Amino acid sequence: MTTVRIGQQTVPLVSDHYDQATLQKVQQFGPFATWLHAFDKEQQASNEFNIEAVDIQSIDYFAGNIGFIKFKAKVAFHNGKPAPGIVFMRGGAVSMLIVLVNKDDPADDDKIILTLQPRLAVPSFNFPELPAGMLDASGDFAGAASREIQEETGLTVQASELIDLTAKAYGDQWRGAYPSAGGSDEFLRLFVCRKEMAGTEIASLQGKLTGLRDEGEQITLKIVPLKDAWQHSPDMKLLSSLFLYNALYPKQ
Repeated sequence: MTTVRIGQQTVPLVSDHYDQATLQKVQQFGPFATWLHAFDKEQQASNEFNIEAVDIQSIDYFAGNIGFIKFKAKVAFHNGKPAPGIVFMRGGAVSMLIVLVNKDDPADDDKIILTLQPRLAVPSFNFPELPAGMLDASGDFAGAASREIQEETGLTVQASELIDLTAKAYGDQWRGAYPSAGGSDEFLRLFVCRKEMAGTEIASLQGKLTGLRDEGEQITLKIVPLKDAWQHSPDMKLLSSLFLYNALYPKQ
């Protein structure tokens, strides 16, 4: 039997669908290993739960590697009442608030870039959101953000040009911003970059088709004024980034 250690308990890692070899691979999946470490640390500090098992319910693979998993941690408080334990695990992601500054006209309002692409979970075929992407195993937040900007917008931005708003706000207290902590481990590192461009270059981005087409990305760029960007999208990455940007850099 595959087991994991959480606090002072040895907890079975079980599944009705996957064999022991697969469960051992789940243990090595980066987000799951990180979650286990954090759960172990919390439990040792507070001894809050009795833990019966961690039940792996489904696994999605990308290019032969584990990409997403869904599981249920069967836990209860010491008074016997169950605690919510269903988790959709996908790990961390980065998003980029790219502020376009017209170097030809200082009086022109700053703009930002939104991407329009299909989001079937919503569902919407042209959901407006900030450029974003999942983190790889390296954990290089700024490098991942720089690559995603290139892939989704065609713009070249060096990692050194990016400011990590979540790190500025929270230091190392949190791994990022959590959009759905009730059911997912996903955290977002929210970056901002101010990029000076000619007015004609900014205008040329409007409606541009981008994305990795061979990987199923169908992206169209939309340029909107920074001052009322919140009106153009309900994307939580955008709304959170705008709040932190205005709070941390109120004179920008």
